[in-house]
Amino acid sequence: SPAQLLKASRSRNISSFHFMMAMDAKHCFVGSTPERLFLRQERDLQTEALAGTIGRGQDLSEDDQLAQWLMDDNKNRYENRLVVDDIVSRLVPRCETMNVAETPELVRLRKVQHLKRSIGAQLNEQVYSADLLDSLQPTAAIAGLPRDKALDFITEHEPFARGWYSGAVGFLSHQRSELCVAIRSALIMGEELHLFAGAGIV
Repeated sequence: SPAQLLKASRSRNISSFHFMMAMDAKHCFVGSTPERLFLRQERDLQTEALAGTIGRGQDLSEDDQLAQWLMDDNKNRYENRLVVDDIVSRLVPRCETMNVAETPELVRLRKVQHLKRSIGAQLNEQVYSADLLDSLQPTAAIAGLPRDKALDFITEHEPFARGWYSGAVGFLSHQRSELCVAIRSALIMGEELHLFAGAGIV
């Protein structure tokens, strides 16, 4: 069942957000994504640039070698910086202050390792979660840059409908809102499983 699939994923993908949206017992959208879109608590905002990827090693030594290569690789650091710069440019009009991590940290998942830079901010008065959702989604990793031209290209050339894939999943309220990006996900339709995956091209 979809719930069993999600339970199995949750037990193995411990550093991820897990979600399931069920239309009925046999039609569900499930996922285990490492990427937070944002967390807002009153006027405190946390978001992140999760971009730059390499696989995991066969042992700890190979794992560390791959991680060091990722940390030093110009292409992956540039990709991460593009995402940081895009997020910052979208948030500046909505924030009093902002703090961006100077260097990326390593996020190790079950099969891959990512570069992540955390971004914290103090929001202006009267900035709502819906405003943040409008500003931050779709992310650079989902839609590309520059956003409008990239979205036009995707609309014209992508050979399938994304549906909920790459959208935002979470909850909104006046005091606290948290959403993740709906990647590493699957649409379950009866006995059929439709899987979605993406790759960054820089």
